[in-house]
Amino acid sequence: MGFNYNHITLVGRLTRDPELKVISDSFSVLTFNLAVSRTHRKSQNEDNTDFIPVSIRGDAAPIGNQLLAKGSPVLVWGRLEVRRYDKNNESRWMTEVISKNFQILETLSTSTKEVMKELEEDVTVTA
Repeated sequence: MGFNYNHITLVGRLTRDPELKVISDSFSVLTFNLAVSRTHRKSQNEDNTDFIPVSIRGDAAPIGNQLLAKGSPVLVWGRLEVRRYDKNNESRWMTEVISKNFQILETLSTSTKEVMKELEEDVTVTA
């Protein structure tokens, strides 16, 4: 009997332009870092920022590559993944968000609206 539930939702801004890696014709991975602010309870005037690595996999990756850019405010949701790897005979840990999807949190520019229209037409043609 398991009561495990791995879900994370974050709102932040991209710290750099996303990087798209095409693995195969049908699968790609989009990676970027998300800057997320948090406030200390004791000091309400002091914010700290966490920089969280995010990966978007599958169909949403190429779409995100066309729509997201450095500084874009975005909401991402998915699961948290912790991996262990060895580098120079030292064990290291990597924590990242594996995002199922994303939502842009700003008014879209004219060029972004044109890209979205093209994407909708591509989906309609291939469906």
